[in-house]
Amino acid sequence: MKRSQIQLISAMLIFGSLGLFVRQLPLPSAVIAALRAGIGAGVLGLYKVIRHTPLQLPKSFQARLALLISGVLLGSNWVFLFEAYRRTTVSVATLCYYLAPILVAFFTLMRSRTFNRHSGILLLSALIGLGLLINPGAQLGSDPVIGISFGLIAALMYAGIILINPYFKAVSGLDSSCLQLLIAALILLLYLFIQPPMIHWKAINTIQWGLVLVLGIVHTGIAYALYFSALPKLNSTTAAFLSYIDPISALLFSGYLLHEPFTILQIVGAVLILGVSWKLSRP
Repeated sequence: MKRSQIQLISAMLIFGSLGLFVRQLPLPSAVIAALRAGIGAGVLGLYKVIRHTPLQLPKSFQARLALLISGVLLGSNWVFLFEAYRRTTVSVATLCYYLAPILVAFFTLMRSRTFNRHSGILLLSALIGLGLLINPGAQLGSDPVIGISFGLIAALMYAGIILINPYFKAVSGLDSSCLQLLIAALILLLYLFIQPPMIHWKAINTIQWGLVLVLGIVHTGIAYALYFSALPKLNSTTAAFLSYIDPISALLFSGYLLHEPFTILQIVGAVLILGVSWKLSRP
């Protein structure tokens, strides 16, 4: 197995375990997202300093505005995703979130006016998959309606990020991610500053700070560095295939470690959602 493949697999496994750590943190989602973004930006910045590569900024006003919007969407989508983890199951929240590539694909097809019968069948399959995933007989967490809604909102925001990214494609993925994280951290910290205090920072204990550091350093800084180091060395088909280790590992982790139940109908729904996403992501 190539080093680049190991790097991408490692990044996907790290991303897949994200929900496990968020569920263990009794902190407001906006606080977790702000700290994760800030620490992650610092780790990526340090990584660039070690490699002696300067941070590249977008040159045009349009590209800078797009980067700013994507940073705001990044921080916001994390807040909604983290809330979804808490209110529904990690597996359901993850699969709702993974509707984002499907939304992007269909938006692109509609915009290019190439939406056809085949596309319609795929869209219907994804919707059926979502219906099976959230069927009334499934155990969907403590507040499933809000949790699933938050997961879908997070998916819409993530789809927005994917659609905006081409506007600053002249900037490398690592550089744009570092800047997006920095913007997300600043926006979320500003939001926390103008809101009534959500938490007393001194009340965060050592274990909680440890989990926050893992989210920022491992799940963001290291995972992003592995991801963007691997991508240029892999063909698009291999990269797309290996990226599905993220949701699959999230389902396995949540079932085995959090003991979240997953019915046969939900498994069929998951296969439909991930299958449609895979079909649409193939070059």
